[in-house]
Amino acid sequence: MNVRQEARQGTVIDGTTRVAGVIGDPVAHTLSPPMHNAAFASQGLGWVYVPFRVAPEHLGEAVRAVRALNLAGLNVTIPHKVAVLEYLDELDESARLIGAVNTIVNKGGRLIGYNTDGAGFLRSLRSDAGTEPRGRSLLLVGAGGAARAIGVQLVLEGASRVDVANRTYEKAKDLAQHLTQGAGGQSRAYALDELTPQVLRGYDVIVHTTSWGMAPQADVPPLISSDALSPDTLVCDIVYTPRETTLLRAAKAQGCRVLEGLGMLVHQAALAYELWTGQRAPVDVMYSVLETKLAERETD
Repeated sequence: MNVRQEARQGTVIDGTTRVAGVIGDPVAHTLSPPMHNAAFASQGLGWVYVPFRVAPEHLGEAVRAVRALNLAGLNVTIPHKVAVLEYLDELDESARLIGAVNTIVNKGGRLIGYNTDGAGFLRSLRSDAGTEPRGRSLLLVGAGGAARAIGVQLVLEGASRVDVANRTYEKAKDLAQHLTQGAGGQSRAYALDELTPQVLRGYDVIVHTTSWGMAPQADVPPLISSDALSPDTLVCDIVYTPRETTLLRAAKAQGCRVLEGLGMLVHQAALAYELWTGQRAPVDVMYSVLETKLAERETD
């Protein structure tokens, strides 16, 4: 029996089953349960992953239930990533600097908060694009939660500079200041209209971190001018529906290497899996499940 055949058999629930899950509101759209459950099954683990819809007013009760029910841990999604911090016992360095948590690990009743978003992007950067961030200059397009997570992780792992461009300059300035003063990196802020060809060609890697270009608004023009891109620049987009965004298509036309967003989605989940189970995640299984589920959504 091969890995994917085993993964399709599902999990038998009994008195020894470990439970993990995701809390958010809403959670009906999440692809995490099929991805994690297939991963557990592929490695023969007696684990199950369940989505829990938790309204903001019940967040504290939900987190306390992790201890009471002896859950292995949780993923945390919108709108709880920041609010959940006050209910945790400890934060790892990335989560503390980012100011948001997407993964909780229950270590003997002590709840530890992690943020695997930025680390997931970096793992994809290394494994899918063959690019090491240390010593590189990067530009983040966008200044929201994803940009903050990626920016902090890039600084922690040795990027030479991580600049920020955003439609609202003040938000770019705030994030650049945090990356400099809070995380100890080098960062400058730009408004989008300041991204001249000369500026854009000064980066080794450009990372688009907003939802701009995500389906169903997939045909919008990129936020940055593709004509200004250097073929030496790696262009990344964290959007994964569609797999090839207008930005990535335009960057390819300029001769750039590109990195799509599905890898970040898989690797941030894989890191959570590893924190819970202590085992290396079966990334190939997780990729396969996500690709299948996304293809099904496109045909619905």
